[in-house]
Amino acid sequence: MLLQLQRRLVEQAPHFLRHPLKLVPRALQSRVMETLLAKVFHEAIVEGDFDFLAGRWLKVAVTDLDLCWFITLQEGVLKVAPECAEIDVSFSGEANDLLLIAGRKEDPDALFFQRRLKIEGDTELGLEVKNLLDSLDMSALPALIKYPLADLAELVCRVRSAPQQGAAGGEPSVAP
Repeated sequence: MLLQLQRRLVEQAPHFLRHPLKLVPRALQSRVMETLLAKVFHEAIVEGDFDFLAGRWLKVAVTDLDLCWFITLQEGVLKVAPECAEIDVSFSGEANDLLLIAGRKEDPDALFFQRRLKIEGDTELGLEVKNLLDSLDMSALPALIKYPLADLAELVCRVRSAPQQGAAGGEPSVAP
């Protein structure tokens, strides 16, 4: 019963969150994202790991939430814009898949080859972004980000790996 509730939460949360999140003004979204990115990637920014993004634009889209942000590095600071005239590379996927990547529960390459993560545009820049994210030490994240992220990613992973309940009798369904 608990697993069924968790499954419904994981599957339906993006649907329920989509409309309320669209009501958040784009300028506020950008400010919140900039603050989060500054905290999460502080060390990497200081060390110059994001310098390759200077003057270039990365689009990150969460398709099932109908949200997207445009990110660049300006004067040593990651900036988030609600719009961008010309993007260099685009990453897009559903919320739960992006959560699994962020929580280190799923490999971005695997999701890319399963067509659950789309990377379009400048391939070299896309690989630099992906490799940088793969190399970051998630244990260095602030606790207010690290633990909820890990818990949510674990929940999505657990729900997705659990067998589906059959329609009749509550028996787990078996894939052929």
